[in-house]
Amino acid sequence: MSKKKKSSGGLLVFGIFWTAFSSIFAIVGLKTGYDAYNRSGWPETPCEVSRFEVAAKPDTDPPFQPKVQYSYTWSDTSYTGDRVWADQKGENDYEDLSKLIEQYQQGKLTSCHVNPDNPAESVLIAAPGDIWGGVIFTLFGLAFMGVGVGMIIASRKQKKNKTAALSSRKSDNQAPRAIMIPFFSIFALAGLGLLVFLIIPQWVKYTDAKGWVKTPAKVIWSRVESHTDDDGTTYSVDIFYSYEFGGKQYKSNTVDLMSGSSSGRKSKQEKVNANPPGKEIVCYVNPDKPWQALLERELSWWALFSLFPLPFLGVGIGGLWWLLRKKATSTSSLSGRAGDTSQSQLTAGRSDNPLGRSGNPLGRSSSSLRHEAHGSDDFHVSARRTFKPGGKRIGWLFGSMALALFWNGITSVFVWQAVKSWQSGRPEWFLTIFITPFVLIGLGLIAHVFYRFLALFNPKPILTLTPGEITLNEPAKINWQLSGNANRLTKFAIYLIGEEEAKYRRGTNTVTETEVFFQQALIETLDPRRSITGSTKIDLPTNHGNLMPSWQSEHNQIRWSLHVRGEISLWPDITDKYAVTVRPVNIQT
Repeated sequence: MSKKKKSSGGLLVFGIFWTAFSSIFAIVGLKTGYDAYNRSGWPETPCEVSRFEVAAKPDTDPPFQPKVQYSYTWSDTSYTGDRVWADQKGENDYEDLSKLIEQYQQGKLTSCHVNPDNPAESVLIAAPGDIWGGVIFTLFGLAFMGVGVGMIIASRKQKKNKTAALSSRKSDNQAPRAIMIPFFSIFALAGLGLLVFLIIPQWVKYTDAKGWVKTPAKVIWSRVESHTDDDGTTYSVDIFYSYEFGGKQYKSNTVDLMSGSSSGRKSKQEKVNANPPGKEIVCYVNPDKPWQALLERELSWWALFSLFPLPFLGVGIGGLWWLLRKKATSTSSLSGRAGDTSQSQLTAGRSDNPLGRSGNPLGRSSSSLRHEAHGSDDFHVSARRTFKPGGKRIGWLFGSMALALFWNGITSVFVWQAVKSWQSGRPEWFLTIFITPFVLIGLGLIAHVFYRFLALFNPKPILTLTPGEITLNEPAKINWQLSGNANRLTKFAIYLIGEEEAKYRRGTNTVTETEVFFQQALIETLDPRRSITGSTKIDLPTNHGNLMPSWQSEHNQIRWSLHVRGEISLWPDITDKYAVTVRPVNIQT
């Protein structure tokens, strides 16, 4: 079995596994969203709330538990209910319950939602947030499923495309595109979700808080909360306080604009020690919604956190834009091709022997070589073809960013464990030594991102090939024009290179060997002025005896490409490569 078959088969199996595993998240999201949507459709029924209070106990989890009692009538039968939401687990933030307390005190809690199939089941509030949570969870599940489906599609395309002639096969980018679209979509959805549902609301709240009223308050309790999970233990400050505004008493435990936890207990404990129970403090109250208050309204670490979605948006949206732009460019460059060389003639005389017979590198007889070199009578060549480096360079940048984020995201979990062990005075030497090479690789990937970013500002050579495909024994012309500062170049060159690839079995392994059989310097200069613009002739005569048109079989192929090289001191060099098609001799008369 060839290496290509093995790789396509492995991709198919992994794609099926990935899709099946990701479907679990989509199913859970659909179930959550459906249940929430179903509850939102429960009829709204008048009720009488006889009790609504919040039990605040710092030793319970979560510390704020709503206690409600209400009665309602359904089909002339009286019922009582005691659930605020369907999934009632209490709240960590008192503010989430303060609005309901305010509505109860104002007599605005006058209805509940009743399950028509089971009237004894009811909720006071049909939370729409559960629906959005289910939708978001489903979208992420579907996006990950899309990556798996893309792998399956890519494996099938590889199988169908593996025997096609090089001059007529479909672009190899079609299969990766099926994977990259959902891959970039995941990054875009993650960045967009963080930006819309977290960052923007916090900045709006920060702007509004500048006009909040400074109000005396009193500490009820203060403590350092510990949060332990698989990544270790983090800490947060919890200060519960009361205040009076507009002649009414309110409570809150909102400390600053963005709640969260981080490492380092000492700094949190110092803040708690500075605010013991019973201490008179100052809070800032929203005059329009007096149940909203906070202790600190200045910018803090969360301002830097607001930059967190930008890499996700950059990789996601930028990657999708690059794919669409690349597809449009590819379609435009190929639209002028009216026909391809006959598949049967290009693949005549194939041999599964990759090393060939009688010194022939492709393992074909002399007669078959001559037959393929003469091509077909149906011969059409596009007028010209233009090669630009922009899309490829952006693609390399986003690809390196995605890889760096993926690698360092996983590595950071272990780095965090190692750092905390050193902070605690009990260093984990084995973990530190083990993770060091992975950290170095991650730093290298980050450096590579900057390298690719700097490469975006390189001079951009634009090549125009006339005609758009080279034909043996017929002249072609290559024009180049350099966009950017050519004086930065210390050397500029364009090469036409022909390569032969052969695959063969060595024991149980499939070996691939590639050899350059032709290389021609179309231009090679140390003078920056010659690199700005120019043209030269391409002539590939068949009397050399070793020149072959573009060709591919299951085990062998002939590839032609244009290589653009530009050396720049103390800066990333220009290294652009473009595949070109070399056609057989035109036998039309």
